[in-house]
Amino acid sequence: MKIVLVSYSGTSASILKDRMSAWARTNLVEAEIMISSLSGLDEGKEDADIILVGPQVRCALASVRERVPEDIPVLAVDTRDFGMAKGDRVMQEAIAEIKRYKDQV
Repeated sequence: MKIVLVSYSGTSASILKDRMSAWARTNLVEAEIMISSLSGLDEGKEDADIILVGPQVRCALASVRERVPEDIPVLAVDTRDFGMAKGDRVMQEAIAEIKRYKDQV
């Protein structure tokens, strides 16, 4: 699974990414997690399974949805989960959203 995590500058999400990757390894989930800034979102998203939007760029959620192909779900990360780097919760929500999205299509 490929996850693109969008944050304001692309750097504030590195701790969350590390914890998401650790959860994936522990739970035998193959996951590639890529951090992108809002301005860099146009690259590397084409084959993503989900786009996660950090709280700093939540105000641009509608813009992100417009820039992403319709077959890729976009999910705003819970502010507390992002701030506390709860990689386990973010991964579980991402996986659930991917399943929900595929069931709707």
